[in-house]
Amino acid sequence: MSLKLANLERIYVGKTKDVYAYDEKSIVLHSKDSVTGWKVQNPDGTVTVVEDPGANEVIGEVAGIGLKNIISSVHYFKMFEAAGLSTAFLDADLTEKNILLKKAEKVGHGLECIVRFKAMGSILRTYPDYVKEGQELTDFFEVTTKHDAAGDPRISKEFLTNPDFGPAMTSNQYDDTKALCLKAAGIIKDDLAKHDLDLIDIKFEIGMVDDQIILIDEISAGIMRVFKNGKQFSEEELADFFVAQSA
Repeated sequence: MSLKLANLERIYVGKTKDVYAYDEKSIVLHSKDSVTGWKVQNPDGTVTVVEDPGANEVIGEVAGIGLKNIISSVHYFKMFEAAGLSTAFLDADLTEKNILLKKAEKVGHGLECIVRFKAMGSILRTYPDYVKEGQELTDFFEVTTKHDAAGDPRISKEFLTNPDFGPAMTSNQYDDTKALCLKAAGIIKDDLAKHDLDLIDIKFEIGMVDDQIILIDEISAGIMRVFKNGKQFSEEELADFFVAQSA
């Protein structure tokens, strides 16, 4: 399917992707070559750049990674579909680095859902007295807002379902969201494990179509942390792996 951006209205500009209106029921997501992470000032004046899929800062670009992210998105959305999971995926145009998705309503003001299999990244900074780096986690699910200025804070089920604050979703919808994300993360973890890759954590975005929670956005190297033999794959290395597997 041809998904050229000419004559389409851009409705959202993001760190790693832009979104265009396609028709009344669908949108086009254009994947860019940006990567996110942290810049750390060292005592000697140098700066260390750390890739982090959960970070809010663009730290640079990797040529071609936008296309690779579309390739991995198609791969996993099709796996999810085969497993009966609800997603926004409709079609893709690899030549244009675009993917066609169902137009979904925001849940609240926009939410991200994280599944963690081991404790790394922001969970260590948030709960230093309760978790240790690399600690195994079981069915660990959490939700954050999409509010860069506030640092994308975690938000509880009690807040999301409280009528005093919206609510953003019902209790049943929260439970459906958790079950959907855990199952999707499990599919990816098992798929990576076949190649001796260890999924540490992954971040999904959710939306709603006809009052049903679905997975939206993309399923790419930029939303997950993956290790092999105790060493983290860079986003580029992981994206290259996904391309090789789809060949």
